[in-house]
Amino acid sequence: MEIFYPELYEALRKVQSEYIHSMGHNDQLFLKRIYREGLDKYVARLEAIGFSGHKNVLDAGCGYGQWSLALASINQSVSACDISTHRVEFVDVLCQQLGVNNISTRISGIDKIPYKSNSFDAVFCYSVIFMTPWLEFLKELARVLKPGGLLYVSANGLGWYIFLWKEEHNKADDYDPRAIVARTFADTLKYNREGYYELGMHLIIEPEQMRSELQNLGFIDIKIASEGCLHLNKAAPAPKPFLKGVYQDEVGVYEILATKSI
Repeated sequence: MEIFYPELYEALRKVQSEYIHSMGHNDQLFLKRIYREGLDKYVARLEAIGFSGHKNVLDAGCGYGQWSLALASINQSVSACDISTHRVEFVDVLCQQLGVNNISTRISGIDKIPYKSNSFDAVFCYSVIFMTPWLEFLKELARVLKPGGLLYVSANGLGWYIFLWKEEHNKADDYDPRAIVARTFADTLKYNREGYYELGMHLIIEPEQMRSELQNLGFIDIKIASEGCLHLNKAAPAPKPFLKGVYQDEVGVYEILATKSI
């Protein structure tokens, strides 16, 4: 499949014209950023971590579909789910415009994702888990993954929120980075101490917390690196980070690749 196809931009133009009225300023800017350079950069990242050539792949928290489309171009079948009806509908219409027929979508809550146990050869979850009750959500990702399957997750450490506070990264009319940071500290404290979570909370998850929980769930061969720095498939070009991996000597955005034990 041609990845950086001109049809993508025409399809996006048509779909955006239908959905733009229901999108906030932050979502509009986000959509422009993620598709600005096409899909090649996402495919390169996936190939670098061995997320190609699989039969069934899950994109958990698919958002506006950039990773789903990239996964679909190098894997047999992709299931994509998101809590947002609006975003799932956007992905459906975009796939129709592009003639992509190996992506199936579902609207999904974060407490239990709507797939059978041991369904997927690989599970991909980018920039989502910190907006969920992550201990419970990680168990769900493990549940639907087949033994021997690959799990990819990215999350945010303390450094990312220091960065947001200092730099006010991607500030928009309806997105205040400093307000997000202020709430995130309180949210994390409440979740860590009381196990309390409600929709809309953001949570700081340090890498060793994630490693420990993956080990408890029986995962092996756990690899952790700054976002965009895992390069396991040496036949693929070195990947390029999208986000700040370290800020003021604190862990920013990081990624984990692990294998579910057999």
